[in-house]
Amino acid sequence: GVYRIEDPASPVSIMCDRAVIALRTVKGSYFDRVALYDPGMREALVLEREVVAGIESALREDRIELFLQPKCNIRTGKIVGAEALARWRHPERGIVAPGEFIPLIERNGLVRSLDLRVWEKTAAWIRGLIDEGVQPVPVSVNVSRADIYLVDVAAELHALVERYGIEPSLIEVEITESAYSERPDRIVAAFDELAERGFTVLMDDFGSGYSSYSVLTSAGIHTLKIERSLFRHEEDERERIIIRHIIQTARELGMRTVAEGVETQ
Repeated sequence: GVYRIEDPASPVSIMCDRAVIALRTVKGSYFDRVALYDPGMREALVLEREVVAGIESALREDRIELFLQPKCNIRTGKIVGAEALARWRHPERGIVAPGEFIPLIERNGLVRSLDLRVWEKTAAWIRGLIDEGVQPVPVSVNVSRADIYLVDVAAELHALVERYGIEPSLIEVEITESAYSERPDRIVAAFDELAERGFTVLMDDFGSGYSSYSVLTSAGIHTLKIERSLFRHEEDERERIIIRHIIQTARELGMRTVAEGVETQ
């Protein structure tokens, strides 16, 4: 991180702080090794701290809301499942887009608290439907790498379904494909334990870049969620070939497939 001295009379501590701010923007990058400070970096840091403080407050005051995205059977059009999504209702701004706060809370260690809250709200929602005499569809919840490393995910979810008196098959568990790039043995062990306890396991964003077919043979995965970027170009025959191969591989391994982001025939 580099700060070019503009005013030699400025306190050295401020100069160092600005160099550190620049350093933060390239920390962990494989490609960008050096960053020069500019005032926009400080503004971004201030905004990040405001967002993190806001989400901490939202977690304390229960302003994290559960939204559900349906999964539909492509042949019948019926809703056969859903994915639980977290939405932050800001007191002044209303609903804050997840892309604005999820990456920040992942960097600041809050994603575990958010995930636990969403798991709890999902179980409570399913229990509420059952109490109303409505047959619920399975709902999938997201599990992050931090969850796998910091908590016993299988034990947490098992305790949750026991507490709410619901079947494990009603809560599905998904983790992004990219998580397998680090400590895949840990991820596979966690998912195998989840499968043994009766939870359905989904690999999210399959085809987003990591795409190791070998992990499919070693993990207790039941469903592949195909990354929506593969459906961007409807007339691209190469994309169609890739999608066909993914679906065929899943079928031969006894897995189901979910196509993310499909909105047209």
